[in-house]
Amino acid sequence: MADVDSQLTSTEDEKYLADRRRRRHRGRLVGFLVCVALWVLSVVPLARESIDGREGAAVVAVYLAVAGLSLGVAAVIRGIYALLRKQRFWSPWVFLIAALLAVAGYAIQSAGEEVVPIPGALGGVESQVADSGRVASGGMAAPE
Repeated sequence: MADVDSQLTSTEDEKYLADRRRRRHRGRLVGFLVCVALWVLSVVPLARESIDGREGAAVVAVYLAVAGLSLGVAAVIRGIYALLRKQRFWSPWVFLIAALLAVAGYAIQSAGEEVVPIPGALGGVESQVADSGRVASGGMAAPE
């Protein structure tokens, strides 16, 4: 009777461990995908800010340089952490740190610049308001 109980427990334990391993692997994969997507999206504004009239292959080189620089600095930071804590190096945190560095770089590079509105971003609302003679805040007709 004791052997049957130990066999049941051992198969249940193996099943639990296999499920846990799959669940952790799936979570790690989702973490990598989300963090890589955030990193790619955060590199774009900084690279656009750094283009400065370049064309063709130079534009691609700027995007790759910004991506490589942010990922390289993040890899150094994660490497130091992994050595100190004796953890594995490759983690979604590498890409999350790179994304944060790219956002911080964009904020630093564009600090103090005048914000230029994108033409037509509001769908022509400004021109409709100006043409109709209405005040944008209250929607009432302007006094004549």
